[in-house]
Amino acid sequence: MIEVKNVTKRYSKGRDEFIALDDLSIRIGKGDYCSVNGASGAGKSTLLYTIGGLIHPDSGSVLFNNENIYSQGTGFLDNYRKWKVGFMFQQFHLMPWLTVSENIRLGCTEKDRARLTDSYLEKCSLLAQKNKYPSELSVGEKQRVAFIRAIISDPEVLLADEPTGNLDPENSRVLMALIKDYHLKGGTVILVSHDQAAGSFASLKLTLDKGRILSS
Repeated sequence: MIEVKNVTKRYSKGRDEFIALDDLSIRIGKGDYCSVNGASGAGKSTLLYTIGGLIHPDSGSVLFNNENIYSQGTGFLDNYRKWKVGFMFQQFHLMPWLTVSENIRLGCTEKDRARLTDSYLEKCSLLAQKNKYPSELSVGEKQRVAFIRAIISDPEVLLADEPTGNLDPENSRVLMALIKDYHLKGGTVILVSHDQAAGSFASLKLTLDKGRILSS
C-alpha cells in the first residue's frame, strides 16, 4: 500500500546541513498499524509528513498503491491528502473561531459525511461540547476533536504525529483506544511517538536514528 523507497531529505541552516532521512526504505501494508519512535531529530516527523504528501523528498520515491505521489503533479497530491489520508498533530490545529462541530466539518470531503458528526462526538464523549469553541475545551477534548476531524471522511490512512504528547495518562488511554478502533475497522495507522505505550498496539515497530531505521 505505502512504499518509501530510498528517500533522502536534507535541511540546511546557514552552512550546516542536517540529514533528516538518509536513503530510507520501508513498506507498510494495507491495514497495518505501524509505530515509529526514536530520539528527537531522528527523522520521525519528516518521515510522516513525507508519506502524507507534505514534504517533498530530495531523492527517492513514496508510492501509494503503486503510484509515486510526488511525480503525479499538484492536483494528485491535493486529492491524495484530501481523500486518502487523515492527519493528527500534537498541537491539534483547531480553528479558534469555529465551534467543535464546525472544526470537524472542515475534515468532511463530502457533505453527507457531516451528518456523522454527532455520532462521532457521542462516541468520543464530546456531544455536550459540540457548540463550544476550542478555548473552552480541555487538552484531551481538543485532541479527541482533532481525531474525529482526521477520520470523519473515512481515510485509508491515519497519520498521527505525537498525538499523546500533551495528554495525561488517562486521556492518552482514551485516545489510543479510539485509534485502535479505527485500525480494527480496517484503517492503516502510522503513529509517531516517544511514548512506548502509545505504540503498544502496533504490528510493525520502527526505530529511527539519524534518518535511518535502527531496528524493526
